[in-house]
Amino acid sequence: MAQIVGKGNRRASGKKGRAERPAAERIRGVNLSGWFIPEPWVTPSLFSATGALNEAELQAALGCAAYTERVRQHYETFITEDDFRRMSSIGLNSVRVPVPWWAFGSQGDCGTRIPVIDYIDRAMEWGEKYGMSVLLNLATVPGSQGDSNDSPTTPESTAEWHSSTNGRSVALDVLERLAERYGSADSLFGIELLDSPIVRHRTGLFTVTEGIPAHYLRNFYRDAYALVHTHMPESKAVVFSASGHPDMWSHFMRGDEYRNVYMDIHLYHYRDDTAQDITSPRGISSAVMRNKRMIEEAKRAGFPVIVGEWSGAAVMAGASVTPEGRAAYERVFVANQLATFDAVDGWYFQTWKTEKRIPAWDARAALGTLERAMLS
Repeated sequence: MAQIVGKGNRRASGKKGRAERPAAERIRGVNLSGWFIPEPWVTPSLFSATGALNEAELQAALGCAAYTERVRQHYETFITEDDFRRMSSIGLNSVRVPVPWWAFGSQGDCGTRIPVIDYIDRAMEWGEKYGMSVLLNLATVPGSQGDSNDSPTTPESTAEWHSSTNGRSVALDVLERLAERYGSADSLFGIELLDSPIVRHRTGLFTVTEGIPAHYLRNFYRDAYALVHTHMPESKAVVFSASGHPDMWSHFMRGDEYRNVYMDIHLYHYRDDTAQDITSPRGISSAVMRNKRMIEEAKRAGFPVIVGEWSGAAVMAGASVTPEGRAAYERVFVANQLATFDAVDGWYFQTWKTEKRIPAWDARAALGTLERAMLS
């Protein structure tokens, strides 16, 4: 497959009225979640018999030596060249790689964190070999940025990065180092500056939510843009998260100095207040219309838009739905969502692989059976 994104043959200026990216150039990708930031739902075997629910708890449960050995083996085997070959063979052309802030290694209570940079090198090489571009996504920062995809009651909703004494400088440093190392690589599509941080926003005249202050995020994004573009050409994309509120960014980065800036929106339909049962035609149509509204709102902000995360997961209220029936509903749901993405510059399914091959989340199951033409 020929390389079709990340080559710099088009410039996205971030101004209103920009022409749509031709269908042949649109990103059709997957996330590589769980590779460098272990997650129990992706690789439960890593966490088995430990009681741990995240990477920090796993480290504490295993102890330094056992943790290091287990994670190093995981890095080596979870994603390989064969995965890139298989992704390309089903019509995918890009990967979004979540990168931790310790990508280049760091010192901590458990000695030195294992650097992942050698494995990112492999991803870049495999991407070039198989015609797949790579979006590097800074997915963790010291103090936590939270996760705007999660419920406000979950631990993942904690966002204290902006209060950390060195969190901002650490994030900027790793972004600059990533740009310096990969900025001229043919396979690089771009760098995403943060992954779905929770942003503080107003819900009433005197009420604001918890999260990172909007002005803090805006200033960080501007500074990060300037840093990464000292090491990579304007043809490479700089991506920022809408944090679930694309309307907040309509007057952001409007100057002529900002080039190739993309907005990332995430579209999930399985656990928030507006999610509906997809076993009914009304539920499917409601989810499809919600996708369209969110995409339209994002495009009104004036940026080219990508859907950085989406899945086949949805509410199925019927107790009588069999596993086979569930899989069938999810396939229909995936196909209907794909039809809404014609209006964006690309998408990344969440995720490429899970150990249990979860149908709604594992692209091998969710996308592998679709007609190749549906992915275009």
